[in-house]
Amino acid sequence: MQLKMMSAIVGAMCVSAWALAQPFQIVATQTPPFSIPPEQWKSVTRWSLTGSGSTLTPLSSIPDGQVHDPIGVAFRTPTDLFISNRAGNGYQPGTISRFTLTNGGASATKIGEFGQSGLVGPHELAFNPVTRELFAAAVSDGIWRWKFDSQGAVTANGSFARGRAWRGVCIEPSGKFLYATAADGYIYRFYITETGVMQELNGLGIPGASVLHFFALGPVQGEIYVCDYGSNKVFRLVVETVNGTFTVKQAINSTQAIDCAFSPDGKEMYVARHNSGGIDRFSYNSGTDSWTYVNTESTPSMGCIAAYVPASCPADLTGEGIVDDSDFVVFVQAYNILDCADPAMSIGCPADFNLDGIVDDSDFVIFVAAYNELICS
Repeated sequence: MQLKMMSAIVGAMCVSAWALAQPFQIVATQTPPFSIPPEQWKSVTRWSLTGSGSTLTPLSSIPDGQVHDPIGVAFRTPTDLFISNRAGNGYQPGTISRFTLTNGGASATKIGEFGQSGLVGPHELAFNPVTRELFAAAVSDGIWRWKFDSQGAVTANGSFARGRAWRGVCIEPSGKFLYATAADGYIYRFYITETGVMQELNGLGIPGASVLHFFALGPVQGEIYVCDYGSNKVFRLVVETVNGTFTVKQAINSTQAIDCAFSPDGKEMYVARHNSGGIDRFSYNSGTDSWTYVNTESTPSMGCIAAYVPASCPADLTGEGIVDDSDFVVFVQAYNILDCADPAMSIGCPADFNLDGIVDDSDFVIFVAAYNELICS
């Protein structure tokens, strides 16, 4: 059926393309340092931008009450937002609030909240780009796991590395290695087996680092950024996916850096300041392959920060703001591979629109609808 359905449509697809500016949003948690009582818990702040280098325009915040001392931010899809609630790092059990974004990302509606027995002080959240599993690093309480079915329903999947003071968590794009931080100068590494078992490897120190916290996948494949508000730096790492080691490519100065994010085109980096508040903006210089400080936006004390394209346009596989023949070529390659776990599949399996682990006819139906619309709304 797959080949018949695909071949029947291929000949009909031919349309001119033009590049459009790609608007996006930034979401950041307001997270004062240290443990705080419930009356001091804050909200989640959001801004819209018309493109890299543009003005931050405030959007409606996600208020305290829908979140509980928020800190971690992660997107399962462009409209499926997760916020970790550290709940004062022990005043209450930790949880994760889930929101759906509508109206072009302008509205965030809470659709659920979940946790696991014994979860205390969850911090950074990260999704495995291959298996889609959600991980949460927790203060003095391990790293926690959740799975999702094809309809997006969440199921607890236990924990590991318990009783240790974790802060950050990140899975590199091949889905083979998990990295974690513990507010010191080391990155702790775990190998993820094909059956999902976590095998701890030796930790690797970063010279000059002292209070490492949160990660971000860089705009260049194979690069990971980790923030250290002890040394006031963002460390740019190049990862070796064969064995999970890395080298430091650049140390970027940024006051009290706790987390960072990037514009969709990879031309701007946003670094959240923890204790004093603020978001430092950096521009990418292709000539020197480095980041240059631009200015600081005034904000409250920050926790995690994420940038994302609010319009749900996953079929735009080439990231140009439209769904056209170039995206179809990328989709066909993934369709022919089929299995997201296949090493030949593009990292993150972006053509798996319904997140069921394979690229098949159901994904093609979604693609065709977006192709007919052409412009990402």
